[in-house]
Amino acid sequence: MKLAAVTSLFKYYPLPEALDQIARAGYEGVELWGGMPHGYVEDFYDGGRLDTATARACRKLVDDAGLAPVQFLPEQCFYPVNYAIGDAPPFDGKRLRQRSLDYFKRAVDVTAALEFPRMCVTTPFWGWETKDGRWTHHGKHDLDLVIQSVGEINRHAQAQGVQIIVEPLSYLETTGVETLDEVQALLSGVGSNNLKIMLDTGHIHVTARALGRDSAAYFAEHVTVLGDRLVHIHLSDNLGDLDAHLVPGEGSFAFAPAFNELRQSGYQGYLSAELMMFGDNPVPPKPHDLLVATRQFTQKVLADG
Repeated sequence: MKLAAVTSLFKYYPLPEALDQIARAGYEGVELWGGMPHGYVEDFYDGGRLDTATARACRKLVDDAGLAPVQFLPEQCFYPVNYAIGDAPPFDGKRLRQRSLDYFKRAVDVTAALEFPRMCVTTPFWGWETKDGRWTHHGKHDLDLVIQSVGEINRHAQAQGVQIIVEPLSYLETTGVETLDEVQALLSGVGSNNLKIMLDTGHIHVTARALGRDSAAYFAEHVTVLGDRLVHIHLSDNLGDLDAHLVPGEGSFAFAPAFNELRQSGYQGYLSAELMMFGDNPVPPKPHDLLVATRQFTQKVLADG
């Protein structure tokens, strides 16, 4: 198992320095965060056309840092992107949904131009309806819409030679794909081997607690059921209550049994640090120290086996 890191922790850094710091912290691969100034999707376009020269220059920075290109992670949590949005007065919800799908397709084209093998997609949060003039949040998960939307994105990606990786979120962030049952429903509904799954240890921890499950056992169940459809892992920690994205070891997720389960399954993908990008975490020079701490903890747990 190899180590990678997401550049979002370095959101206050220019991309060349962010990549250099990740490499110097001892990581082998990188997930390029598609947020400004590291690679916001629209910054790869000029006059509506994909600027391939900019994409090549960006990829060269990754290569020059000695990092393997793991996946492109277009920002989809803090920018105005939501393919599950319904009525949204005074705006046209259908138009907002279509704009979001178009955004993901442009992101796929960027991923292909960067020559990154994979792109991450998450499912949005909505669940609102009106009745008798009042808004109610029913919180139901609209899997049919998710399957339709992810399927459309995946078809575009497959034509471009890009693999789509869906990351289940927790109930704090999605009314889409959260549980293992929903992951299986998505895979079955889309019905494409181009669609793969990644897991976030922090999300599993929160979801397991919400379901009244042991998080280590729930993680192990994911690994067993998903098999070779599981191709990527995000490392983060919390106390089971909030998706805090702490340094592994600072929360209560049981990493030792999780790593043992991955080892026994034959998993050979990346363990990728995705740490919280708020508070003082991204303020220089702290990001480097957090990544070093994550690497040291991970390597120790793996070595102790």
